[in-house]
Amino acid sequence: MTGREDDPAGPGRRQDRDQRAGNREAGERGGLPPVSRGGSRDFPGLTADFRVDILDHGDEVIVVAELPGAEEDEIRINLLNPQTLRITARRAGPVEEGPETYYIHERGDGTLSRMIRLPASVVEEGAGAGFKNGVLEVRLKKMGAPSGPGGKKIPIE
Repeated sequence: MTGREDDPAGPGRRQDRDQRAGNREAGERGGLPPVSRGGSRDFPGLTADFRVDILDHGDEVIVVAELPGAEEDEIRINLLNPQTLRITARRAGPVEEGPETYYIHERGDGTLSRMIRLPASVVEEGAGAGFKNGVLEVRLKKMGAPSGPGGKKIPIE
């Protein structure tokens, strides 16, 4: 490390090399961060218990969530603020008939929960949801004022 310009380890060389590598990586991803399947991309540190699709469609935002094993009366949908939706569902596991009945037992019971950052501000008025075959669809109208503390509960029709 002599500090000469032709020295590969000289001053500024590592920074240039790191900067070029960073630009190359960003170009390979199209400038966007990678999509995480194991956690919540919108809320780091929170796990994603189920998968969702979020559509920004005209004057509404549509959230479609897979809730396998959940019953409609065990699903809670809350609009926490104009850009955050929380979906929580209770899933019952299989009924055990005896300690030696299962060869493999991977499905369990428990609570599925996820907070979702919406692509636009929405209002609680006119919100609706439907649930069929383990798939929840929530429709929210765009633009609105913040709701009160605790959010707004959205019923399933």
